[in-house]
Amino acid sequence: MPAKPQGQGGFTLLELLVVIVLVGVAASILAVGIGRGMHAAEERRTLADLVSGLRGARVEAITGGSPVQARFDLAGRRLEVAGQPTVTWPEAFELHLHTARELGAAFAFYPDGASSGGYVEVAHASRHWRIDIAWLTGRTQLQSLP
Repeated sequence: MPAKPQGQGGFTLLELLVVIVLVGVAASILAVGIGRGMHAAEERRTLADLVSGLRGARVEAITGGSPVQARFDLAGRRLEVAGQPTVTWPEAFELHLHTARELGAAFAFYPDGASSGGYVEVAHASRHWRIDIAWLTGRTQLQSLP
């Protein structure tokens, strides 16, 4: 029977278990990072869609030559503007509107570029934003709140 050469051996069970545990820890850290990145991407997309919908209403009013309303359906989580695609947001987002009383849950944009003015407060988890709509210029701007 031939003798086994010195220095050739396999891995011990302990070494294999250590490697498996390290791979598991690395995978869980990666999964947490990817999850956070996905939530951040969802926040950015939702906020961008809301701002874009409001800006689209202003453009529609200017190009169409007549007032346009950006109407929020808070129960259905929809922003509707005539001539524009409907904007929706996930259930986890909470919106509060501050609009002209006579408009209800809507903002009006006028052919001269002005608007009824106001703002939308958006909350998701512990983060808060405000979408300001200037009454004189109709400018729509997003800002992060502390």
